[in-house]
Amino acid sequence: MSLFSPFPILHTQRLVLRKLIDSDKETLFKIRSNAIVNKFIDRQVPKSISEIEDFIKLIEKLVSKNEGIYWLIEHNNKVIGSIGLRHFNDDFSYAEVGYELHPDAHGKGFMSEALKKVLQFGFNSLNLNEIEAYTHKHNKDSINLLKRFNFQLRPDKKDNDFENNVIFGLLKNEQ
Repeated sequence: MSLFSPFPILHTQRLVLRKLIDSDKETLFKIRSNAIVNKFIDRQVPKSISEIEDFIKLIEKLVSKNEGIYWLIEHNNKVIGSIGLRHFNDDFSYAEVGYELHPDAHGKGFMSEALKKVLQFGFNSLNLNEIEAYTHKHNKDSINLLKRFNFQLRPDKKDNDFENNVIFGLLKNEQ
């Protein structure tokens, strides 16, 4: 049974957080291949639309297996970024949040709005107890975003895959 069927579409004052569909591939390619978006992300940058098509299949698989949920962030019917929850633990009390936003949408409060809604969904609808975020130690905008939502640095935790990442966590009762 899928936790995410039907797919939960989330609405904020200015945004719609919705399911990724095949027709989003060109827009998603522009976001995921953008040098500014990737400045602090250690990942393989897509070089073609076919790599995005593979990514879409991966996301569909993760969602169908309850291993993650991934929303596109839409403002005025235009995709401006994405946000998601993944790496759930066995009893679904924990997840990681990840997000990205096209530079044209930076500094307008969109990610704050999207993160607030996803945290509400995670803590209230999924009944998570803790949500963590892994971010590059020099990504001041991401760190400031997390701190605004009371995420606390977890200095005792390390990201073994990416040594430049720091880990922030938020417990349900700390929001």
